Amino acid sequence: MKDIQDKVFSDFEVPSTSDGTYRGMKNISDETKKHFDMKFEEELLKINQRLKASKTKVTLKVTGGSIQLVATLPLKPGDTHKQGKFKKQYKISLGIPASFDGLKTAEEEAYELGKLIARQIFEWTDKYLGKQALKNKNITYDEFYSQLEDKYFSRRKKTLKSEHTFHSLRYSFHKALMGDEVINIDTLKKRILSTQEAYTRNKTIRAVDFICKELQIEANFNDLKLKQKPKQRDIPSDKIIVESISLFDKRINEISRYGSNTIPKNRAVKFIYKLLAIYGLRPREIVNHPDLDWLMSSENKYNTFKVHESNKTGYREVFPFVPEWIELFDFKNDCEGCEALKSFSIWKDERQLTDKVSVISKYFSRTKIPFVPYDLRHACAIRAHLQGVPIKAAADNLGHTVEEHTKTYQRWFSLENRRTAFTQTFAEINEIEELKDEIAVLRQTNARLEVELTRLRLSLNMK
Repeated sequence: MKDIQDKVFSDFEVPSTSDGTYRGMKNISDETKKHFDMKFEEELLKINQRLKASKTKVTLKVTGGSIQLVATLPLKPGDTHKQGKFKKQYKISLGIPASFDGLKTAEEEAYELGKLIARQIFEWTDKYLGKQALKNKNITYDEFYSQLEDKYFSRRKKTLKSEHTFHSLRYSFHKALMGDEVINIDTLKKRILSTQEAYTRNKTIRAVDFICKELQIEANFNDLKLKQKPKQRDIPSDKIIVESISLFDKRINEISRYGSNTIPKNRAVKFIYKLLAIYGLRPREIVNHPDLDWLMSSENKYNTFKVHESNKTGYREVFPFVPEWIELFDFKNDCEGCEALKSFSIWKDERQLTDKVSVISKYFSRTKIPFVPYDLRHACAIRAHLQGVPIKAAADNLGHTVEEHTKTYQRWFSLENRRTAFTQTFAEINEIEELKDEIAVLRQTNARLEVELTRLRLSLNMK
């Protein structure tokens, strides 16, 4: 697998995107496939050139996601030639997938077949008649699962993003697609229908799509998708956010009585709470290579947070949504919390990174914070709307496209937030009207004073 990664993706830069939606991730997928296909075609051409140079009378061709051997051979049993000849060109399918491992296998098979042709000892065995390839297609779910990682990364560069996506695929597979049944259209449909919850059903269909692509099964199960109901969220107000941070101190004081070794984690999550509230970050962006030295540096005049390039939507520099909370939370002086986060954000692989992110939610719950970590991100988006921050600026700060930002966060714009927005708008309108009235009065006063000044000047001149 490492050889394939080095050969295929060593010169490939995964495109960054500020769009974490299907469209944004599809752009990454399309660019990855384009690069893979280019490298694959280059390697296929080299192999065919090697076969030709060695006078091997076999070439390789890709059809429908599999590699076939093309050669002129004696007629198959029961076959005929229109012109009465005893030989004919055949495409032989051995069930070899169109991957770089497949190319290696196909080249070996081409040389083997070429030797049989050269020695005039070729015979139509089950292998070349395709019966063995058909047998190899009778793969069970458990057998496919054992090959899942190799199959997935045979066409993708291994990065934190792709590993995260793979673990999601593996989870979906493990949840609904394990067993010793043979994979076919009927069993795939049965597995999909066995999942009743919309989120799980739709994730299972995505995993099934991957299986179908790998095994060249012509099927589409999109009609079995279930409509997901939008989540109900009660986004916390600024007052609740400010008040709730004290719950961490209460929790730390409680567990310190027993000498708990979880105190550093509690301090780290408290510091993460501040970052989520002030910057509207994704929890993963805080744990994945946070530049804490820059964050706490005196050179950081605008108090920005630098999101590492390996995160979901690439690198960005984030301005605080609530600058006044930096002082209110004594953020810059919280060296203890910062050091705790440095230790907390050490991990070895994607699995450990995901586990660290899940710990944040667990500690919110244990601390009795009345909302989940992501709600602080939503609160920043809503606050930006209420403060009149331009949508483009708010979307860039959150690492979104304008479209995604508007679609996602307007959903959580509650009745109370709308009331606040209208109240603020009407207050601004009233303030403008009052200012207009004041200006009119001042103009009248100014005109009267000018008349009085003119009268005084005339009076002085007459004297």
